[in-house]
Amino acid sequence: MNRQFPDFRDTLEWNLVARATYQASQNVNVNDRLPSRTYLIEHSHVLIIGVSSQSARSTWRTGGWAAQILPFSPSTTSQFVAAVQSSRRWLRLHSPTLVVFPKVLPTYFLELSFPYWFNDVSVEIWRYDGRDFDTFERLDQLEANLNHF
Repeated sequence: MNRQFPDFRDTLEWNLVARATYQASQNVNVNDRLPSRTYLIEHSHVLIIGVSSQSARSTWRTGGWAAQILPFSPSTTSQFVAAVQSSRRWLRLHSPTLVVFPKVLPTYFLELSFPYWFNDVSVEIWRYDGRDFDTFERLDQLEANLNHF
């Protein structure tokens, strides 16, 4: 099933979710210096995520990872928290990454995690609010329009 995006040239269809800078704590375990950050995303499965670091070496390429976390549990008797990781994407350092998550639920959490060796990180997240539909949805719409005539 392919996704169709009508027009990426219309910048008015993109809305800022977050723009923030985080500093690593020097007083904690090296693996917990830059904790993961979570953002609520509603009605959009297409994001542009930029990650940069002032302290990064020029040879570093990984900016972090973006995960789609669904607020869902298969049962009320589950031993786990109702947070299912659906998809995960690698983010390039110093370059925006287009991230297209599966359309499972209209509301989900975006979890960003960063390499433990970062001393600082700046994040910018944009949400696409324009038309976003699957090929099958589009075919159904076209068929309905043709049957109307």
